[in-house]
Amino acid sequence: MRADTPTDRAALAAPRPGGRSERVRRAVLDAAADELLEVGFERLSVTSVAQRAGVHHTTIYRRWETKSRLVLDAVLELTRERVPAPDLGDLRSDLQAYFEAMVSAFAQPRVAALVRGLVAIPPDEFAQERSAYWQERFAVTGEIVQRAIARGELPAQGDSWRLVELIAGPLWMRVLMTGLPVDADFLTRAIDDALRAVAPDGSH
Repeated sequence: MRADTPTDRAALAAPRPGGRSERVRRAVLDAAADELLEVGFERLSVTSVAQRAGVHHTTIYRRWETKSRLVLDAVLELTRERVPAPDLGDLRSDLQAYFEAMVSAFAQPRVAALVRGLVAIPPDEFAQERSAYWQERFAVTGEIVQRAIARGELPAQGDSWRLVELIAGPLWMRVLMTGLPVDADFLTRAIDDALRAVAPDGSH
């Protein structure tokens, strides 16, 4: 493996949008994602990521002090684009569209591997960052719920976090753990169950 070079050091020390620093960063994060897909979090090593990215391992350690931090940043990079909350005119359609998009995303092996890596990070590491990540990922449901409240489909005290937990829980179990299929009927049942719990009077 080649030695760490002054160019590597300068690239990470003085980031420039679109410059070498950004190319190195992207190469490392892409390599981390590919390694996760191939070997999983436990077997992933900074050395293997460095080899795949074409940099020295010290280049990685200067920016990411642990592999947990590297995996966290790789997940954040992949999911940085915030998907707008669907606005189809009714709560059920919005939830269906949002969670169909989620299922579609996690059907991609690279995405699923990254999220499994995030889940595998020891719970005492970067707890605040991980919490912020999940809050951001599901923030769009807050918009969906607020629109539904304004239309009278949910009570004013609608709990967006409870709603997303009730729907996402069964989906996560199948997509990331059991590998069982998530078809249209399964998603419809999950949404029905959640809506009955949040709006038991049938206002939805």
